[in-house]
Amino acid sequence: MNSVNSMTGTVARVALLIRVLAESEGDSSVAQVSERMNLPTSTAHRLLGLLVDTGLAERGARSGTYRLSLEFMRLSGLVVARTDVTSIAETFLQEVADATGETCAFNLYLPSEGMGMIAKVVHGRHPLRYETQVFKISPLTFGATGRAVLAFLPGETIKKILERNDISPVTGLPLSDSPALQGELEEIRRRGYVITKGQRIQGAVGMGAPVFKGPGLVVGAMCISMPETRFEDSKEEELASILVDQARKMSGVLGAHGNAPHRKR
Repeated sequence: MNSVNSMTGTVARVALLIRVLAESEGDSSVAQVSERMNLPTSTAHRLLGLLVDTGLAERGARSGTYRLSLEFMRLSGLVVARTDVTSIAETFLQEVADATGETCAFNLYLPSEGMGMIAKVVHGRHPLRYETQVFKISPLTFGATGRAVLAFLPGETIKKILERNDISPVTGLPLSDSPALQGELEEIRRRGYVITKGQRIQGAVGMGAPVFKGPGLVVGAMCISMPETRFEDSKEEELASILVDQARKMSGVLGAHGNAPHRKR
């Protein structure tokens, strides 16, 4: 029994280590891993060695640092590619990209993490654009990609996510005004889409609409992104109409007929 419990503990620690490496901005040192996992340095070093031995991690560019390997990325890509939602999304993303000329992405909701992950990106015809990092996990509290999902989650789930005080990717400051955001989320639910400026990337405009799978079950969001210099307020209605229409069509394919919110003018 003790050996089984020991093995379970090791698996749990390795799973946490993978999360730590995946969510790090760059390569991680043993000391950084030790601190984030609240483990002795020797234990962190041993776990990193296990991942390296299995080919799921590799040594970083700087001496004494580690990162997830290309093999891990390959396996992650295979899992995401086989997810029905992600596979289905491409057709609708392409429709939006063709109609608007802008980059369109699908942000997949990860319930166990309370986060989102960009699972698919389709670029429009405009050569000047922001590169969207696929498979990057990000909080739902900032940007159109996140808030289009957050607004349609159950109230208790929203409360827990807001209590984390996520850090802004632009300012580096924590979310400080939850009541104001709650009001914004209500407005998103009323309109059926969200538009943000400079919340994830300075100088960028994002527009997002939720995608559902089953009664009231939000699974992600379709999002347009563009440089703020190319965005015109007069085009918001047209862009929103295209985006919401395709998000609703995708929801219908996923079995959410009648569950996607209707825009209210």
